[in-house]
Amino acid sequence: MPPSRTPRLVAAVAAALLVVVAVAVTLVVVTSRGPVPAPRTTPGTPPPPAADGLGSDAPITVAGDRILRDGQPWWFAGYNSFVWSGDCGYDDERMSAEQVDAWFGSMRKDGHGAVRLFFFSGWDVERLDAAVAAAQENDLYLILTLDDAIAGCGETEKDDDWFADQGERDAYRDHMVALLERYRGESTIAWFEYFNEPDTDVEGLRPFVDEMGAIAEQVDPDRLWSTGTIAPYDGGPVSFRTLNESPHVDIASLHEYDETEIESNHGPDTRQESAGKPVIVGEFGLNASPDGAGCTYAFPERADRIAAKLEAYTTVPGYVGALAWAWQPGGDEACEYGNLDADELAQDVLRTYRPPTDGS
Repeated sequence: MPPSRTPRLVAAVAAALLVVVAVAVTLVVVTSRGPVPAPRTTPGTPPPPAADGLGSDAPITVAGDRILRDGQPWWFAGYNSFVWSGDCGYDDERMSAEQVDAWFGSMRKDGHGAVRLFFFSGWDVERLDAAVAAAQENDLYLILTLDDAIAGCGETEKDDDWFADQGERDAYRDHMVALLERYRGESTIAWFEYFNEPDTDVEGLRPFVDEMGAIAEQVDPDRLWSTGTIAPYDGGPVSFRTLNESPHVDIASLHEYDETEIESNHGPDTRQESAGKPVIVGEFGLNASPDGAGCTYAFPERADRIAAKLEAYTTVPGYVGALAWAWQPGGDEACEYGNLDADELAQDVLRTYRPPTDGS
């Protein structure tokens, strides 16, 4: 999650905890940015690839450092959202089910589209059911992140005190098991993610992942798991690799906001310390506005940079795909990471991109 978004997110959660009058909140949500427009291809952009007939019924598996779809090497491109369910974010950011349906309907339908969704304990599971159904209808895959390690969306920081708290562990386990049982064998959910951005240097993390992964295996033995980590920062490569070596981790994770780079400078270390497992770029972010005033990029420049990053993260050995930050309606800042809902050029790239070597 980009650092500039974190204070706004925490403030939004604090405001929500004041329990504003329910009717007023509902009115604000309904009057937020309207349904996502139908996909519109920019002149000169190739048309979206056609559906391949397999949809999200095709199972996702792992073999070595590759992720497979229906037994064949797979790559993916897509988005992140923490505001999709209406459980987190400012009032003008929280999405309705109708907005999610329209958003999913605007995405690619060739089996290479993916969306990473936060879904924390106590969130609206009927909204999650609806999102899974919409993903199925639009041939998309979902990644579900079960908790936040950096104290966003009302969650608490996952430090050693948290891991030592049996009540917290039990609550996490109950949340995890409930989702595993509800979606046992559901191929539209490509994998689950233990946390958003856990600190691999926290000693309790690896034992916790081992314990929860073993429980998960008993409930849904074919379910894949990723770590949700940022990168092997500073003295972290040893602990980063140690976490990836867990028998209950299938996929390593990199988050990057290295806007002036194509492959992140943390990428080579991430691939080296992945314990031979595939690496996903669970988040990459590029700050932009329509005209670029005061920002890193204007929308056209960001679209070009997204395409370049996708090429790196789908062709460099070890990587499998990347998810842009973020689809986040609303907001009052000109320069944003989360304004992809307003950036049709970025949407075109994410809808039509193919690796140069891909023949599917």
